Amino acid sequence: MSANTEISRVAIVGTGLIGGSWAACFLAHGLDVVATGRAPGKEDKVRQYVEAVWPALTKIGLAPGASTTRLRFTADLKEALADADLVQENAPEREPLKIKLFADMDSILPPPAILASSTSGIPMSRIQSECKHPEAFA
Repeated sequence: MSANTEISRVAIVGTGLIGGSWAACFLAHGLDVVATGRAPGKEDKVRQYVEAVWPALTKIGLAPGASTTRLRFTADLKEALADADLVQENAPEREPLKIKLFADMDSILPPPAILASSTSGIPMSRIQSECKHPEAFA
């Protein structure tokens, strides 16, 4: 993805509080968001969270086209990553889990898409250690 390429579709992988926050943020910026999570009830929780914070985001100011209706949810990682320009990962802070997840995402999503992580303490060099396209990671 070149510096001039616009991001229009974001995949959120991991839909806890951090994933829900990212979803709301990207929606407020007028982007299409597809979220994925495996735990039962995650779709309802993400949608409830986004609706709860939407009035505050509206008060701050929404980008043109911003809407909660631009949020989709799927339990299928491959479907979530299809056509994504940016993938925002928010899985639990467990190194083996993140290494496997990033290797899986790397095999599904070819460059030039960007893979970003909300990790707070695991170096990206370790997270991407099993990946074929480490240059796509942020």
